[in-house]
Amino acid sequence: MALDATRLVSRSLMRSWYFRPARLAAAVAAGIAGVLLTTAVLVVYFAVYDALRGAPITAVRDGIVAVEASAPGGMAPSVVDEIGKRTGLPTTTMLVVSASRVDDDGATTPMLVFGVDPTLGDFVDDDLARQTRETPLGADEVYLAAAWAEPRGVKAGDTIRVGGTTDVRTWKVAAILRGEVANRGSVIVAPRLVVAQAFGRGAFTDAVLIDQQGHDRAQVVADATAAVDGSGAVKDPQDLLSGYRKSFQTFLTILSMFAVIAVLTAGVVLFLTWRLALDDARPALARMRLTGVRTSHLMAGSAAVMVPILLVSYVIGVVLGVVVGGNLGSFTRQITDLSQQAVTPGTPWELPALGALLAVVLMFLAAWVSGVRRFTKVEAIEAVSGRGEVAVLPGGVRKPFLIGASLLAVGVLVVLLGPPVVQSVGLVPLLGGAALLSVVLPVVIGLALRKGEPGPVRLAVSRQLQLGWRRNAALCVTFTVSVVSAVAMAGVAGSIKHEVAASVERWTPGDLYVQAAPLGTNLRNETLPKELEQELRAVDGVEAVTTFSFTYLELDGRRVQVWSWGRSDLDRLSRLTVTEGPADVLDQLDDDDIAVSVNYADARGVSAGDTMDLPLPTGHRRVTIKAVVDDSASDGGMLIAGPELYAEMTGSTQIYAFFVGVDASADKSVVRDALAAVVADGHPRSRVVTQQILRDTVANITARLVSAFEVFAWVMFVLAVLIGAATLASGLVERGRANALLRLSGATAKNVRTQLIVEVVLIAAGSAAVSLPVGWLAIVALLDAQAVQSGIRPPVEIPVLLSALSLPLVVACMLVALLIANPGRANTPLRDLLAQD
Repeated sequence: MALDATRLVSRSLMRSWYFRPARLAAAVAAGIAGVLLTTAVLVVYFAVYDALRGAPITAVRDGIVAVEASAPGGMAPSVVDEIGKRTGLPTTTMLVVSASRVDDDGATTPMLVFGVDPTLGDFVDDDLARQTRETPLGADEVYLAAAWAEPRGVKAGDTIRVGGTTDVRTWKVAAILRGEVANRGSVIVAPRLVVAQAFGRGAFTDAVLIDQQGHDRAQVVADATAAVDGSGAVKDPQDLLSGYRKSFQTFLTILSMFAVIAVLTAGVVLFLTWRLALDDARPALARMRLTGVRTSHLMAGSAAVMVPILLVSYVIGVVLGVVVGGNLGSFTRQITDLSQQAVTPGTPWELPALGALLAVVLMFLAAWVSGVRRFTKVEAIEAVSGRGEVAVLPGGVRKPFLIGASLLAVGVLVVLLGPPVVQSVGLVPLLGGAALLSVVLPVVIGLALRKGEPGPVRLAVSRQLQLGWRRNAALCVTFTVSVVSAVAMAGVAGSIKHEVAASVERWTPGDLYVQAAPLGTNLRNETLPKELEQELRAVDGVEAVTTFSFTYLELDGRRVQVWSWGRSDLDRLSRLTVTEGPADVLDQLDDDDIAVSVNYADARGVSAGDTMDLPLPTGHRRVTIKAVVDDSASDGGMLIAGPELYAEMTGSTQIYAFFVGVDASADKSVVRDALAAVVADGHPRSRVVTQQILRDTVANITARLVSAFEVFAWVMFVLAVLIGAATLASGLVERGRANALLRLSGATAKNVRTQLIVEVVLIAAGSAAVSLPVGWLAIVALLDAQAVQSGIRPPVEIPVLLSALSLPLVVACMLVALLIANPGRANTPLRDLLAQD
């Protein structure tokens, strides 16, 4: 009997949707769009996070303790020797270099190069150890991982060309190693001495592996920590190179916030749409109650129909979401290039698909359970006839309206008057107040329309806004949440983009720039020899030359940028704005002084005159912060060191770029060609670019990174609006009988259309009145939230285009829904209306 009752409910619900397919279309469309949005944003988030998590070394066996250099130059031999003495355990050392494999056609592929000792086999898993012992490395021989080599047709005995510090090296492939080894297989394993010679690394070491040999791990870690004296960090081998995970923290922080906002928006849309789908089917399900069907049968029977909708929506939405997210996630390659890694980013889809499934199931359960429970509380006969719907009166609106307004007021005060860090807290009452006001706003508008002497259209509109408050509230909340989210996301992205562009202009006053590789793709070890400076000065038309060096060091588990200028021609080629300390700070930096950027000072809570410990290859040194300079181009902030201290940190005199000033009477294009000829032979990837090209390139890189966030804003907004329009269209179909009664009572088709147009325009306008100001204030709160990590506090940029188009686009989509439903044509015969009643 229970099975028959359940089947009866399912058949009734299916029949109801068969004759009114708009319900089904709206539910499926909302499901697909919600899953698509959730999956896409999670794909991008996990792709970026995966790209920045470093290049994990996966083949190190258990029982190994790793030590990674914190200074960019690595650890000095004395430190490595001290590790062995203190621990009394076997060790092996490695160099880790970012380099480019050069194809015959000149194309390059970023790869990690590991320079290893012959003892490496004692520290890796048995399979890899056996492979390395079977084919030991000779001079200029390397191993490649099968995960990388086999898809490219590279096999043992072939040769590969790799760009070194001064020239391109040719190495023979000794063997193809089974498995991934590290960095998803994008690695070259070579003898340590060969790598040191190719990249000018000398005797310094990037990582040390310690064989625990059954000793207490905590004691081994303590001994190794004492031995390195701040020049390195003791880690689990899986965490080697993990400092990159905290590089570009601004983008990760923004992306995390956007992911939360997008998932919440999708969840709201899914819940409201599926809940309305059940509300629309209320008469059909209520008839089952009149026949004695119980609530359990209603739950099971409705689930039998709703679950297939859930599955279809999920399958289609997750596939589209992975495709969209994969396309939007293309900027992960740019992020890894800018972080100077040789990581090969992928498109992880498993976790995004699982996250989307979890979100859609939770929203489905919430909509399904609450929807069925609500109409079981209404008398069955009233649910069938529609008399259970009662217009909301002023008393029912007053309390939620006051609570929503109070929350908004608190949010506004916190965001506008609160100090840094506290402003972000105002986002919670802002969003809560906006959502609550959106629920009651249509009813408030309806009550306001009754004031004075309303005509028939105003009276009909006000009655419908009060009577159909659930559907109107769903529409208003959908539009409000989407506009707030989209405006806030676009505003944050635009604000940071403009601030970074302005910052770049401040440190690029030169005319030409000589680099070892194209900007944005040059890897950590692609540098130029300092000796080139004299050759560049000898070029006709060159007026001034200074060096600029750039690297990372690890502080508190995070990679921090270090910049350094040479001491020559600074007045011509450097115009940093100093906010604290001496204006000529670059001339005053010695071995015990550094300068820091404003965003570093804000994020770390330091200022001029403070001291900090700086890692060096031989240990650490306490240095004084000489000045604070204005800069926002470095994510999380940066340090500025004098050339002598920089050379000590890096263990090298190699140069990242040469800044060149050209005589006013010289032809810049001729000088550029001459400079390019000087560096071309030894550095095939080198480039000489003009000031404008440099600024445009950096701005475009930042713009491409941030533009993905702006695309999210538009995609989320458009999807939400389209879903709202589909929901409106299905609701208008349900109002066909009511509209026919209006026609029967004397209203013309024009009167019906006018009433409906006024309704939707009022809902859209009310939503815009709440959402736009809240969205603008949310920009301030979100910028404050990301500043905790990045230190960047840019001026607020309002997304004018999105703000201006939000209301017209919402109205346009709603009018399209009216056109599709065409409620004005309702002309049901009187006998049919009486029969239905």
